[in-house]
Amino acid sequence: MTRIVIALALLGILVGPAEAPAETPGLSPGDLSRLSRGEILFRNQLPSAEDAPAGNGGTALVVLEADPQEVWRILTDFDHYAGLFPRLKESEVVDRNGARALVRFHVAVGWFNFRFFVAHVVSQEGRELRWRLDRSRENDLFRDTWGYWRLDPLPGGQLLVTYAMGSQTVLPAFLTRGSEQESVVKTLAALKARVERSRGVRHAEGRPGLPGEV
Repeated sequence: MTRIVIALALLGILVGPAEAPAETPGLSPGDLSRLSRGEILFRNQLPSAEDAPAGNGGTALVVLEADPQEVWRILTDFDHYAGLFPRLKESEVVDRNGARALVRFHVAVGWFNFRFFVAHVVSQEGRELRWRLDRSRENDLFRDTWGYWRLDPLPGGQLLVTYAMGSQTVLPAFLTRGSEQESVVKTLAALKARVERSRGVRHAEGRPGLPGEV
């Protein structure tokens, strides 16, 4: 019964409301069933962005048993993104202005190290976080990267998490397509693991997450 309720709620969020974003991928009944079982679902669909070039990436979704505030806290903890994104060694907020945060990333691929700057825009009310490469800065590897996180509460303490990423690197697209699509799924899996670890620590300490804690 729980899975049926979740599937119906997902159907309403993803294909029902008129206000649902046009970029949300269309999902089949089989997709909804997989999500209701806690599986990560990948769609070969890039997020929209102004002036976005053709690129690689995609959109992934998962349903978590989690407090939205706890997930939101993890997603907006920009200085501790290492371990959340594949090959990311370090992240640091270098400028913050209201809902905007400019973050410097350090990525290592084998013997090679790359650094680049990404501007994030936080919408706490809409529980949506969007980002775009700051092309006014000197960036390694990326010509552009853009995307978003979105949180949609479901019945029974469930939470639908959507992660979408598009990118264009200095390398030929056919060389990076597979790894970038794989990184979308790995990032969502890492978030799921981090949420579960956080919940385990809270239970061990005997303190639930506070409703307003961010």
